[in-house]
Amino acid sequence: MVIPGGSYRRGPPPYLTIGLIAANTAVYVYTSYQNYLLESSAWSIYSLGFTPYLLFSSPVQGLIRVFTAMFTHADILHIFFNMYFLYLFGYSVENYLGRLRYLLVYFASGVVASLFHTAFSSVSNWGLLMTPAVGASGAISGVLGAYLILFPNTKMSMCTILVILPVCFPVASYVFMILWFALQVIYGYFTATTIATFAHVGGFLTGILGTWLIARRLTKQYQQTTGMSLADILGSLGIILRGRRGLGRVAKGVLVALILAVVAGYLYGALGSVLAGPQTYVLSVSADGVGDKVLMVLQGGAVYVTTSQVDEVRVLINRLRDTFFYDPGSANNTRVVQESYATQVSGVSVPVELNAEVTYGYSGVLENATGVMLSRVVNVNPYTGVGRLGPSIQISFNISAAEVNWAVGVLALDVLAIAVSSATVMAVLRSDEASAIGEELDLLPFA
Repeated sequence: MVIPGGSYRRGPPPYLTIGLIAANTAVYVYTSYQNYLLESSAWSIYSLGFTPYLLFSSPVQGLIRVFTAMFTHADILHIFFNMYFLYLFGYSVENYLGRLRYLLVYFASGVVASLFHTAFSSVSNWGLLMTPAVGASGAISGVLGAYLILFPNTKMSMCTILVILPVCFPVASYVFMILWFALQVIYGYFTATTIATFAHVGGFLTGILGTWLIARRLTKQYQQTTGMSLADILGSLGIILRGRRGLGRVAKGVLVALILAVVAGYLYGALGSVLAGPQTYVLSVSADGVGDKVLMVLQGGAVYVTTSQVDEVRVLINRLRDTFFYDPGSANNTRVVQESYATQVSGVSVPVELNAEVTYGYSGVLENATGVMLSRVVNVNPYTGVGRLGPSIQISFNISAAEVNWAVGVLALDVLAIAVSSATVMAVLRSDEASAIGEELDLLPFA
């Protein structure tokens, strides 16, 4: 738990921040009322979430989803903590930057966060392209980045549970921000989390860069108009200034090192796309009359097929072998498949009987398939994660594949992520030009 100090929490009520919280809350009520407000429906996640492949297959729809996803949340904890952080940090940032500039930073951070997330598919796994992402986290990460630039030395309280007792201790805001940013980078690279951590990274860096550009320019305008520095202006108003201005050398060094680690990741992804770009296919799957689209990636002889939000399609895909989708020995041929085998699903050995007819293209990639699968459901305990076999099922299916060239689009976004990250290094090194000074600020000159 984080509780910022109140030194800068002055000025008019943050009406824009309150409006954003109200809008997010209203959307959450709409998407979750059928589930007693505990979680959003699967339909709302699928229809309002940002699914990255849409940027390439239907750019207008993809851009619309970038914005709808900013107001859609998965469950009650997701929206609670997002709105908590938005209010705590947005209050000061809105009053300092002014509403229009604050709104610009907020939405720019949200958009770039989605682009960073899409580009990260070349670094992590290409399945990200077909997985819906929801939440205002990217935009709110931009607000955190803005807060870091403007108020790096504000006192905050960080609270944790030690044994059974809550323990709180004071820290400067830059300590919390840098620690939080480091965790996003580490989790993104080294864990298999379902959280879009590099969307947070992209939003945070955009907030830093955008706020530096805006606040730095405002400071120059005040200097040109009055002939005095910002410190002189505040001093003439009787404001007591304490503490150093901006980030210290160590803080800047750590931030720059983390940003360079981000750059290195996207360079790796870009080089991988150029030197050994994957073959990508969209599979249109119909299972027992319901359909969905999943992504199949073929790289270095390995096959990866994404999962689905549709139960019947997910069950089918989880039980098909890689050789069903890619069989070089059957190139330009139609193969009749009659197999009985066992496969692992959620750690459980599941029996499968497959009767199908599959047509393969020139490279051995599935073009069309039709057939029937007999198997059993796997029931997973939501608390322990332990699975067990359930009842038998039969699924009639049809599958068709279409090759797409999304690697080029992802490569372009890799380059964009590298450019934004590199520019943010300069913003961090020169962040003092935009930072507020001291701990007592009764009047916000930029509001």
